[in-house]
Amino acid sequence: MKGSLIGVAAIALLSACQTAPMTAKVEQPEIAGPQWESATFRYTPVTQPSSLFSLSQAQQQEFLSYYYAPENQDTSPNFRLADYLNKLVQHFNYVGETFTASEALSKQSGNCLSLAVLTTALARLVGLDVFYQQVHTPPLYRRINGVLTTSTHVRSIVLEPQHEKQDGVIFFRSRAVIDYFPSASNDLGEYITENAFISMYYQNMAAEEVGNKNGSLAYSYLSEAMKLDDTNPETINTLAVLYRKHGLFEKARSLYEFVIENDNKSIHTLTNYAVLLDSVGDKQALDNLGELYLRADDSNPYRWYDLGNNALKKGNYERAEVFFKRAVKEGPYLAEGYLGLSKAHYFNGNIEQALTTMEKAVSLSYPSDNRGLYAAKLEALQRSHE
Repeated sequence: MKGSLIGVAAIALLSACQTAPMTAKVEQPEIAGPQWESATFRYTPVTQPSSLFSLSQAQQQEFLSYYYAPENQDTSPNFRLADYLNKLVQHFNYVGETFTASEALSKQSGNCLSLAVLTTALARLVGLDVFYQQVHTPPLYRRINGVLTTSTHVRSIVLEPQHEKQDGVIFFRSRAVIDYFPSASNDLGEYITENAFISMYYQNMAAEEVGNKNGSLAYSYLSEAMKLDDTNPETINTLAVLYRKHGLFEKARSLYEFVIENDNKSIHTLTNYAVLLDSVGDKQALDNLGELYLRADDSNPYRWYDLGNNALKKGNYERAEVFFKRAVKEGPYLAEGYLGLSKAHYFNGNIEQALTTMEKAVSLSYPSDNRGLYAAKLEALQRSHE
């Protein structure tokens, strides 16, 4: 995808929002991290956190020349930075790869995380503060040809410099929002810490190497992430997947159990843990996961959809209905959830509800070849109800 990829909110809108400060989460008791190290892998030196934001002298000079140019001094510093990025990325290519700031600038490409890294690098050059926020863009999840994609991404918020207090008056700071996919329909997620933001870089790099079956390099990236935050559930999940793929079942199991015991019962965690338990044949522990699924906190509708299908296959139609309803709740824009719910209603003897939900599935079906399939299912249901 080419073109201007940064959305900078209008100054008037920002002014209306200035009195809503970004507050940190309530401090929670510190949790001791798990024993995660393994001697199975050889540590390979990888990019260090400080190097993520390094820019060449030429890159620095080009930005600073613009930033300090006399004709730009009437623009607030944070919007000056945003304007520079807007001009810079007119031909920026959106790709799934994660780059350092210097790489993103020289390649003129990268994903949303790469843009946030570049934004941070420029902000650090001129002493501006940056916050990071997760953003969910409808449709949040889409699965095509068996590949699950998510449009959750990270946006950067660059604050103007802190004003000095005058006669006890506190001045709120304007915000320049740097966002790949600006939209009024975006669902704004939580703010994340800088360490959590940097960890995302290492998680992305590790996931790529897990796919490439380069265990030692994946382990090295995850080691850097664990140094930043050894209780980050996403980092631990990725590390556990790496261990499972390399036969380190006990190490992987201990990591999953750590995440679950510390109240992070996402479907992602539970499903990965279920794969591990199935691999080692622990049927008892696998059965015990059932109730945890019902209490899980997960916004991915496809994970609930998959659970519903598994329940259908086992003939547990009431539980399937519970899972499909959750899939619809988390992804009301997706046809699959309604399709599954229609099946559950049918097997539970609720034919009218099955027809209604199948009609909804047809209206939402995408791409076009699915529409024909869903319409055929609806027609079959209608015939059976005549």
